[in-house]
Amino acid sequence: MPKKTITFIARMDEFLQSVVSQCHELGISEDIHVEAIRVDQLPFRPITPGALVVLSTKSIVSLVEPYLPGDASILVAKRMLPYHNLRGMLEIPKGVKVLLVSDTKETAEENVDLLRASGMDFELHPYYPGADYPSDIEIAVTPGEPEHVPPGIRKVVDIGYRVIDLSTWMAIYSHFGSGNFQKVTARAMQSLIYVTKELNNEIQHAHLLSKYLEAIVNRIEDAIIAFDEKEWIRFVNQKAIESLHLEGRQVVGERAADCLPPDFYELIRQCEENEDVLVDWANKTYFFRKMHIVMEGSFLGSLLLFRKAAEIEKLEHDYRMRLYSKGLVAKYHFDDIYGESPSVQKVIQIAKKMARSNSTVLLLGETGTGKELLAQAIHNASPRRREPFVGVNFAAISESLLESELFGYEEGAFTGARKGGHIGWFELAHKGTIFLDEIGDASGAIQNRLLRVLQERQIMRVGGSKVIPTDIRVVAATNQDLQKMVTEGSFRADLYYRLNILPIHLPPLRKRREDIPWLAQQFVKKYSLDLRRPPFTLTSEAMKALMNYDWPGNIRELENVIEYLAHVAEEEAYVYQLPFWNEAPEMPLVSDGQEERFESIASEYVKRGFLEEVFAILQELGAGSGGRYSLMEQLGERDVAISSQQLRYRLKLMQQDELIHVGKGRQGSHISAKGEAFLRFLAQRKAGGHR
Repeated sequence: MPKKTITFIARMDEFLQSVVSQCHELGISEDIHVEAIRVDQLPFRPITPGALVVLSTKSIVSLVEPYLPGDASILVAKRMLPYHNLRGMLEIPKGVKVLLVSDTKETAEENVDLLRASGMDFELHPYYPGADYPSDIEIAVTPGEPEHVPPGIRKVVDIGYRVIDLSTWMAIYSHFGSGNFQKVTARAMQSLIYVTKELNNEIQHAHLLSKYLEAIVNRIEDAIIAFDEKEWIRFVNQKAIESLHLEGRQVVGERAADCLPPDFYELIRQCEENEDVLVDWANKTYFFRKMHIVMEGSFLGSLLLFRKAAEIEKLEHDYRMRLYSKGLVAKYHFDDIYGESPSVQKVIQIAKKMARSNSTVLLLGETGTGKELLAQAIHNASPRRREPFVGVNFAAISESLLESELFGYEEGAFTGARKGGHIGWFELAHKGTIFLDEIGDASGAIQNRLLRVLQERQIMRVGGSKVIPTDIRVVAATNQDLQKMVTEGSFRADLYYRLNILPIHLPPLRKRREDIPWLAQQFVKKYSLDLRRPPFTLTSEAMKALMNYDWPGNIRELENVIEYLAHVAEEEAYVYQLPFWNEAPEMPLVSDGQEERFESIASEYVKRGFLEEVFAILQELGAGSGGRYSLMEQLGERDVAISSQQLRYRLKLMQQDELIHVGKGRQGSHISAKGEAFLRFLAQRKAGGHR
């Protein structure tokens, strides 16, 4: 009796190899002789007479028929996915767009149907060479054909070639009248049981991991709630349950709108993504942060973290107290130094280089130029940044206390000395940086002791007898001319040369005027936030006044001016509101450029026929601000007849020309600096006979 033979025919060797391997795994090759022929091999590899010909796909039937023996039977195989390779797909989040890649349209669509039938819960798009696909897809799944995956796909899951399903094997055994098919199903079940065990282990591992992560998240001090894309709650930690008083209620798996307090839920909806906001709820202030959860390019929901602001303030306070108990802390960095002018950028570049060393730095500049801020930035950019930063102001401490505060004292050194003695600032700064501010105010006696410290790097406490070594970096600063003081004999020359190793000259604000608008804007943001008020803007006249002012107090004075405006200004800050405006030198009445512009403005008013009315309005406002109705009365007394509507229109045009500032409500209108100059221009025209 001739041996039963199956001849598998396909276009690709990979399919034939996987089928032959499957025959060995299921024990089919023990019952039936197995052959595998590629389509292009048929002309020189004849099919065994009486064999059952099994084709990989219906599309090759016409290619195979010319080579079939007369007694051959054809069967088109039904194929299924290799379940033992599906783990990679199980890791893909549900709802994500996935490209199913195969060599032909037919097989790509077949594979999509197979995956959908197997319950894979993601959005599948068939792809084959030359096909179009959505540009936002980042993941591709392919049954052993990764070479066809288009470029730009970030992740490829190769599940291996499809295999012959059990219904096809049953048809094969039925064709040969064999009763051994039960053995095939038993071995197939063994394979499924193995896969099931593997999945069960994964489930157990995932369950343990979930419990482990839950325990970790419950230990986090922030309250946490996770929502899916439809706002169903998927996770909530213990801190959130306690904060929202949800004990004993089923929350996970419920809609957020149904189980969270309504006013709290509304706050969540108003919270923007990735913004840190302070909100008031239940008579307490909370810190909110809401983030989107995105996996594999798909939005899966949101994560909310919230915490009482009082808890954060307490943590910050405790942290500061721990740091300050060890020494002082430098809070400023180079990023905190405002200024984009070349002179400031040059200072920053030099200071960054100097920060790397341990050499003494001398900061020279007028008061208010930011010497202490730069000293702290140098410390924070140095290798000593994790050590103390101790600041000493020689102008702020009396001569009698300065020595004992600088160097410390031993118990009983003088009347009133603390029991156990006192650690001085040089000892506190050990391993760190000491900042000697206003060094030019140091007395002769202090200068002598400072010189020894800088030379020997050793100190001796007041009333002590032993030398204490110190490892410190010295940064000194002054607004005085130390060279002149050396010449006059009020400052020791050897101390000056010990200090003047790495000098840095900080430019005054009047020599970096281009930074004034930028600095002013930073201070506006700072004090608007401090006062919890909306930010305000400065009018062009006010900004011009800031640019023209000489700033004897430099950046400190500018900051004080903006802080003052933050208290008194509304939406705009006007030039008359500047605290230094009345003391500022009077600007030229009418410059050549102004005269040309004013001539153009006056011509427009002449065309409209109300130049005289504008002149009268400016005169009245020049005497003081006023509302529209009081202004109408004043104009009436001058025999200028004008209706309320006409006055409103003229005021609008004058505001557009920046001649006046129109306040809100009862604030009335004010003449601007430009308006005052225009009024003088009109008066000069009148005096000269022009109309």
